[in-house]
Amino acid sequence: MVEEGKLASDPDHLDDLTILRLTQEIKDVEASKNPLVGDFKPISVLLSEYKDATFRNKIKALGGGNAGYRPVRGDGNCAWRAFAFRYFELLSKLSKEEIEATSNGLQARTSLLDEAGYSDTGYIDFVEETFNLFQKLPDMTPEQVVTEFNNAEVSSAIIVHFRLLAAAYIKTHADDYIPFIDQGEGADIGEYCNRNIEAFSVEADHLALSALVNSMITVDLGVVYMDRSAGDEAVVHKFSPVESSAEGRPPSLKIDLLYRPGHYDIFYK
Repeated sequence: MVEEGKLASDPDHLDDLTILRLTQEIKDVEASKNPLVGDFKPISVLLSEYKDATFRNKIKALGGGNAGYRPVRGDGNCAWRAFAFRYFELLSKLSKEEIEATSNGLQARTSLLDEAGYSDTGYIDFVEETFNLFQKLPDMTPEQVVTEFNNAEVSSAIIVHFRLLAAAYIKTHADDYIPFIDQGEGADIGEYCNRNIEAFSVEADHLALSALVNSMITVDLGVVYMDRSAGDEAVVHKFSPVESSAEGRPPSLKIDLLYRPGHYDIFYK
């Protein structure tokens, strides 16, 4: 029998789940030291973080013009938060009429949640937080959007709303997504969404980003992959909605994210 207090002090008595929990606690503490959404930085700042020639060459290739990035807290929600913040940052630069049109279009997509079987009592609070921000947006500056997204209650609610939209899109277009789900997971759409999208603090994968873009309709997404793949330039994966907006116009917002192994930030060209 392990003596009381022995488990925490003796690595030989740490089981895998305990090690995983302690590791996650350390990551959470480190992540909490950073703002949810940070300040804009020149892309050259990343050079100080890497000695590897592959990474450095790709960073330099991105460094033309006014290229930069905005760091986002690495808490498992970084892709969702980065996407949501940039979405509202871009909208804050548009006219009141354009903001209202985008808001109306997104409001119409709430029907996806109903079609997917979600109860309105389960999603209404998160959806309302999103549209509360829409209402304030015409009078906000991009700097004020940063402040808003550093309010954990606000940004977390919007993230949950966007997660639910992505999950709802997959559930209502199951035939399009089942072939891409790991067969080891049983190719169960509901279980995949529950484990990989609906669960808070679980990072977005390729399918989640695809579904998010398709659920929003009016956004084109580019993900710059800063990894060890061959070549001196980062590979860019592009996601575009398969449907057209109600007005028949193409996506009006172009969002770019910067991916480094295990983490997403916002990229500015």
